[in-house]
Amino acid sequence: MSWTVVFRETALRNLARMRSEDQDLFVRTRRAVVLLADEPYPAGAVAWGFTGIRRLHAGDIRILYEVDDATATIHVINIGILH
Repeated sequence: MSWTVVFRETALRNLARMRSEDQDLFVRTRRAVVLLADEPYPAGAVAWGFTGIRRLHAGDIRILYEVDDATATIHVINIGILH
């Protein structure tokens, strides 16, 4: 089952910046988000405290997101690059 992915404004801005600065990084980030749509609880994702937010490290990319099981929706909160 594929889940719906919704990007918050901050995540969209960071994704747009990645796209303009580093096409390879953008493609890798897009792949990681697509994989989340197929499996919202991958083995590499960890809970970010008790907030309900999860953090996924995909190589040098960090994705913060929330999963809404009731509506099968993933809310991507932020996307960043680890340095």
